[in-house]
Amino acid sequence: MNPEELMQKIKEIISIVEEIPETYRQKTYEILLENSLEKDLLSEVPNLPTEVKEIDVSQKSKFVIPIDVRALFQQQNIPEEVISKLFYTEGNAIRPAYTIKTTKKAVAQVQLTLLVSLENALLGGKFEFSMETVRQRCNEHRVYDKVNFKTYFKYKSKLFKSLADEEHVELSPDGKAELAEVILEITK
Repeated sequence: MNPEELMQKIKEIISIVEEIPETYRQKTYEILLENSLEKDLLSEVPNLPTEVKEIDVSQKSKFVIPIDVRALFQQQNIPEEVISKLFYTEGNAIRPAYTIKTTKKAVAQVQLTLLVSLENALLGGKFEFSMETVRQRCNEHRVYDKVNFKTYFKYKSKLFKSLADEEHVELSPDGKAELAEVILEITK
């Protein structure tokens, strides 16, 4: 729409609005202008489909396991089917479905830490986690030990490459081996 056409539309809308009571003029003007502009913009969009096609919702897109996760599972002789025991997956979405069975807070924190890193790897990232995310998961599972939270990480430091960056703590090879043991224990 060129500027002259726009001015003509505005003048038409103003003439219509002047016919109604004062209290309704501002809102009416806004609505009419918005609708008019929207209609004109849609008419200018090329190749806009005129009919809506039905989407078959029965066909869920299959979750694709990233190659790093597949490699770890193959190295540790873990069948890929265990992912469905640990997580609900649909398309690119993933949600935890596991239950932490231990009541020992230190053990539960380590298990949650490793499972959060697996979840991040499944989402296409690395085998890493944020300490804040682990803290939240510990709270959700009622195994958060406020006093010893960071101590548990230091005690198990061999499982991690470095604890310097609390937002991006990556698993070491020992951590990945421990993750494999946790996976097998939880999915028994």
